[in-house]
Amino acid sequence: MCASVGMTPIYEGGDMRILALCSVLAVVASASALAASLSASVPSGVKTNVAEHSARNKDCVAEHVVVKITLPPANGTVTITEENKVVPPVGKLGGPQSCAGHTIPTAVVYYQSKPNFKGTDRFKYQRTNEDNPDDRLNGEIEIAVTVN
Repeated sequence: MCASVGMTPIYEGGDMRILALCSVLAVVASASALAASLSASVPSGVKTNVAEHSARNKDCVAEHVVVKITLPPANGTVTITEENKVVPPVGKLGGPQSCAGHTIPTAVVYYQSKPNFKGTDRFKYQRTNEDNPDDRLNGEIEIAVTVN
């Protein structure tokens, strides 16, 4: 009943309820799982921390976050490491952190450009909280890197 060309739903039949359902399904399917678009500025040729991802439950127990590259950069390399980091008193978005002072495993994303490259590079990765599939931060993240 439902089909699509590109992202435009096609419906063949007479029931308008099915047409509406096809349209809703097309919108849901086209909704990007892009959790965030980030940017960073880094020096040329230097391995630099451009993002960190961790998760914890309300009792400050660490949850396992995995980061996997989905689109590598054209002009550099990305390395993901797991490091123990102390939760700061204030988050990057400015709010207080209830688990401040606790040390938790953190997926750290490092970018390093090719030697002497200057300009903009981009890459994407998937962030997944394996202990909480409903984590609102799960999804694909794109980072635009300005290399100076």
